[in-house]
Amino acid sequence: MTPLPPSAESNERALSRARLRLNQSLAIEGLPPSLSALATGHVYAVYASRSPARDALFWKTAANALLTPVTVLSTRPAADVAQALRQHGMDIDQPGAVHPRSNVCSLHLPQNRDGCDVLMESLQALSEQVATPASQFLVEGVATCFAWHDRAALIRQGAALAGWCAQTRHSVLLVMLPPLVEQSGDFRPLTDFQIQFAGAAQLVHVQGEFRWEVAFWRDNRGALSANESIPLRFSANDHRLVAVVDTDSESATGVGMLAPDESVVMVSHEAVARERVIPKGWQVLPDNDALVSAASRAVAATVILHYGIDVSLATLAKQVNFLRRQCGKALKILIREDNVSIRYELLMLTLGANAIIPRSMPLAQVEITVDGVQGQLFSRPVPDDYRSALSAAMRDSTTGYLPAHRFIELVRQAVERSRPIRLPNVLLKLPLEHDVAGIDALRACHIRRTGDLCTATGDSLYIFFFACHVENASKAMEKVFDVPLQDFFQGELRCGDRETINGALNELSDQIAELPPPDYTGLVEPAIPVVSHDVTPPAEDENRASAAVTPANLPIWGASDAATTDAAVTTRRAPRTASLPLKARR
Repeated sequence: MTPLPPSAESNERALSRARLRLNQSLAIEGLPPSLSALATGHVYAVYASRSPARDALFWKTAANALLTPVTVLSTRPAADVAQALRQHGMDIDQPGAVHPRSNVCSLHLPQNRDGCDVLMESLQALSEQVATPASQFLVEGVATCFAWHDRAALIRQGAALAGWCAQTRHSVLLVMLPPLVEQSGDFRPLTDFQIQFAGAAQLVHVQGEFRWEVAFWRDNRGALSANESIPLRFSANDHRLVAVVDTDSESATGVGMLAPDESVVMVSHEAVARERVIPKGWQVLPDNDALVSAASRAVAATVILHYGIDVSLATLAKQVNFLRRQCGKALKILIREDNVSIRYELLMLTLGANAIIPRSMPLAQVEITVDGVQGQLFSRPVPDDYRSALSAAMRDSTTGYLPAHRFIELVRQAVERSRPIRLPNVLLKLPLEHDVAGIDALRACHIRRTGDLCTATGDSLYIFFFACHVENASKAMEKVFDVPLQDFFQGELRCGDRETINGALNELSDQIAELPPPDYTGLVEPAIPVVSHDVTPPAEDENRASAAVTPANLPIWGASDAATTDAAVTTRRAPRTASLPLKARR
């Protein structure tokens, strides 16, 4: 082999160093070099918890870098390191897949030694024996090597690592999760540790999306950037990270996925038990409990829970609230009705559900609904304690006819109890025909649903439907009366919000104060409530829910936050009164 002349040899070394410098960058597509390039001879710290984003950042960066001289060091077992690289496009077992001067190592930390000493000795040994001069060291999972609770020792360790990089001209990328960051989510108190580093950033999960939060970053040209926050998405093809730098541009719309599992759909078996064909790719779990257990590790998947006559609303509320608080705002939670309708849609939407799928909706429309929620972020405030929201929906066990004064009292209580979760209620005033007596109208009114009430005055019948939309009052009336309404009433006045209901109750209160109506107690057949599967008593349900839900240790979140409650209360519809005649007046 003919040796190269001195000038050619120096040019070849210069080109090799240039290629090496060009490769020193994080694998986040679209991220400016000023926030991703790694300068030679410096330390960069990235704080991130174990997540799809952290894996994509570190292992995709490592897979790209292994095409040039680099050293990848991880505290994971060797088999797990190889598997992680394989998942991100690099099979190190294939001959010639990596650069001959690259190294992939698994770091074992003895319990009887100082972790920082072990790390520094490992870096020095690799530098002396196998690593290419001025090459990169990509290091993952070494948070236990540093004395996070000893400020003086931590400062010395950070300075020692920075000094070693400056001396050896190696650049080191640390990807780890210190206990302080894990507990508080803030890495700014680590300033003393990273003061001699060239960059410090955090990979955070905020409002359902991952973000690249940079405290400071010095690139390979010496330019310094600080206080940057950039949204990240995942490529649909290979799940690499993609930076959304310009969120206002049209090109940013639809860029990537919120998480690699965004296309995953998990459904309870009961929710599709009557379907002949299930969409390809849907993951069917045995029941809601198994679904909650599997979905608790998801980030942006779609979850379809089942609601039927044998499902406790309290258990379902607990599961929905747990998933929303556990998985964040990118998870899509749908509830499919089976043989009974949920009359507490707002309760479920408040607790974290994205939508309720009506029981009459065919599967083809369900698929359209699933497609329609893709890419969405849940935007409502989520209660800290599902039980507080549920107690607001718990109706009084009283059902059917009540004397007017008692009717007013219980309706006011029900309306106020429903206020925190904006549960809809309807109060109807039905003026009697001139030849119809109040007792006759009451005997034709068969209220069976717990919480629905009625009363009568000299000229009108009043009916209160708990947890009912004003648009659904007609259907509710058809179930209550088994005779044509026009035979008894001149028309109807509907009150569908808190202000109009209270206004109608005030008028009724003034009316009965001036002319007390008869008390029909004992003359009207008492109601026999149908067993309701919407809500179970609190004490009974708490025991059932705790035993039934998987995982068994679903957390019982703390008391509701006042700010969250206020936010829910202030968002309401404008007062409205609807008057719909049943027939023309004579």
